Amino acid sequence: AYEEAASTGTLPPAALCSWAQCDLDLGLYAEAAEKCDDVLACDDCSAELTRMASYIEAEALLSIARTDIQGGKNGSCRLHLVKAITRLEGLRPQNSTYCEIKLLGDLYSFGEALPPYVFDQMSSSEGDEQDADSSLPVEVEDKLSFIRKGEEAYAQALELVAKIDDEEEDKLFLLAATGTDLGINLLSQARTIAVALGDGSGGVAKTTIVDLTAESDRVKGLILRSINAFSQAIDHSPNDAGAWCGLGSALIFVDPLLSQHAFCRALQIDKSIAEPLSSIALLYADYDKTEKSAEILDALTQLEDTPLMWIGRGLLLEKTSRAWHDSPASREGCLTRASDAYRASLQIMQHPAALLGLSLTCRRADADVQTSNDQLYSSLADHSSKVESRISMTLHQSSTGGGNIGASLIDGLFRIEEG
Repeated sequence: AYEEAASTGTLPPAALCSWAQCDLDLGLYAEAAEKCDDVLACDDCSAELTRMASYIEAEALLSIARTDIQGGKNGSCRLHLVKAITRLEGLRPQNSTYCEIKLLGDLYSFGEALPPYVFDQMSSSEGDEQDADSSLPVEVEDKLSFIRKGEEAYAQALELVAKIDDEEEDKLFLLAATGTDLGINLLSQARTIAVALGDGSGGVAKTTIVDLTAESDRVKGLILRSINAFSQAIDHSPNDAGAWCGLGSALIFVDPLLSQHAFCRALQIDKSIAEPLSSIALLYADYDKTEKSAEILDALTQLEDTPLMWIGRGLLLEKTSRAWHDSPASREGCLTRASDAYRASLQIMQHPAALLGLSLTCRRADADVQTSNDQLYSSLADHSSKVESRISMTLHQSSTGGGNIGASLIDGLFRIEEG
């Protein structure tokens, strides 16, 4: 109907706004953002329409940014986030609504998905310099400064909700939802610092986030504040599955048993969400409960195709390969299947863990290829596996900033090999 009306002449700003909202609901995000740009470019656009168009465009740009990050388009993702933030911050802050402030927090919080180098040219504000850590690169501090603005937005949103009359039935729901978002933001800051300090590097070095929580006051403080935010959200809405799932994600670094309880509680409330199952499966894998982890991943297969499901399968196959001491062919077969699992994960999203797993497993050539009589094919297969491994490692280092010590060492070996 809107297209037919537009074919007869220029639509007024109000009609364009309504059309943009319709496109947004249909998942036509680029079209929605373009129509909002047209509305905001109108000279006779009222303040109310300007606010509405800015909000719709910011929602559309956030959705586009999510698509960008899945395809590894980090620069494009940052541009869309910055444009959306500019739209919302350009409105009069004294008249900002809860939805606008919460969306602003979502935009800043999404910065965790971007690699540190994207923030290299962004300067931290003076208020953030007192929290700066000299052991962290400047671009990591800039990334933290960006995410921290989301924390400030959620805190402002909580203040707005607190002013609502207690008789309003949506008040507790809004408090729980905003508290959950705040907890996720704090957890994102902790993970960003932990990755920069070497989380997941492996070896004998104490570089897991659990160790870093004990040794870094900054990480520990963020984890505890995150747990507190999730706990308050649960107090407001005890049957909020998202809050329980967030609490489990934060408790992993403090008490894995309580974390498992929180994930199970989330599943009791809502069996359709995949995050608790993925997290429980990875917990079991960490403690070498391979059969239980595999069982949960099988159940997750019936629910949703997620990157963590395939990453979990890759990790389990790597663990299984260690048991085949007397059968090199079986061991290599497990590693080949592990690399296939990591490839499947990367088809969904460019997850750093999948990139690292693929880089470390894809060079383990299949036994049939190694014994092939076709020397040319064997040579080409070996070369292509080396190229795939090198590219995956380069993308991993680019997306994480090189904080993983083990990955950085292997990256150095690749450079020596190329030299």
